[in-house]
Amino acid sequence: MNGKKRKILLTAMRLFSTTSFHQTSMQQIADVCGLSKGSLYTYFKSKEELLSDIFEYYYQVLHDQIAAAKNESDSHEEHFIREMAIRARHYYAFQEFFMMQLKEIRGLEDSSLHDFVRQESIQLRKRTEGQIAAIYGEEIIPYAPDLNTSIKGMMISYLGEIIEQDVQHDFDRLARHLFQQLNASALWMLQNKQEPFFKASGSDKEDGLYSESVHPLYFIKKLKALAEGEQDASFALDSIALLEKELLEVNPRAAVLTGMLFNLKSLPHMKAMAEELEQAVSRMPKTIY
Repeated sequence: MNGKKRKILLTAMRLFSTTSFHQTSMQQIADVCGLSKGSLYTYFKSKEELLSDIFEYYYQVLHDQIAAAKNESDSHEEHFIREMAIRARHYYAFQEFFMMQLKEIRGLEDSSLHDFVRQESIQLRKRTEGQIAAIYGEEIIPYAPDLNTSIKGMMISYLGEIIEQDVQHDFDRLARHLFQQLNASALWMLQNKQEPFFKASGSDKEDGLYSESVHPLYFIKKLKALAEGEQDASFALDSIALLEKELLEVNPRAAVLTGMLFNLKSLPHMKAMAEELEQAVSRMPKTIY
């Protein structure tokens, strides 16, 4: 995403959070961004499109950061703590997003944005519950919804205090601290066998509640490593660079993704990994892909 478009998104997010979506005009957004109204419309055709892109951008950045930090050598516990730190840092950086979301999403007539946010929330819930199951084993599965609710509530409470105090904090330390509390709760639940408050959905489990999909950017890192030192490295690296750049856009263009994947699949030593990347791309949310 180019710098100008990102500036517009962040500016609009702040304006929507301090006033409201309905009370903020495209002219006001243009004025704050230092653009003419006509120039603003070259980036976004309507205020509704701008709001939709804010939500897509917010979740895309979060997913990209998690994918970039993925480390195969991490234990399940280390992976969970690392991701909690990324989420906390991301939520803090985009605190205006929460204010805007609470104020705006309930008042919109178009249900597509409601559906998008709901699906993202479901996926994050499934991801967290899957990680909890990976750490503690199958016997924790009945308690995974309760533990997910606990970690989510604790993070919101701690971040609320951090924002209120308006001081810098170590989010890696916060993530470890939250995990210690989660761990104590998990061990207590396993020991006491108390009936869970929330029940795990059988359909969720069948739909892959505890399987974690791999983000396309993870395969980008793998492909870069494969390309280094090969005779056709420049061709491969150029294709990978274009793929990575496109995947970081709010709305990646299918033609670019398809073309660059075709290039990589034509290279014998990259074909298998490129096909895995192609599968990961096909699983990206339709609102983004």
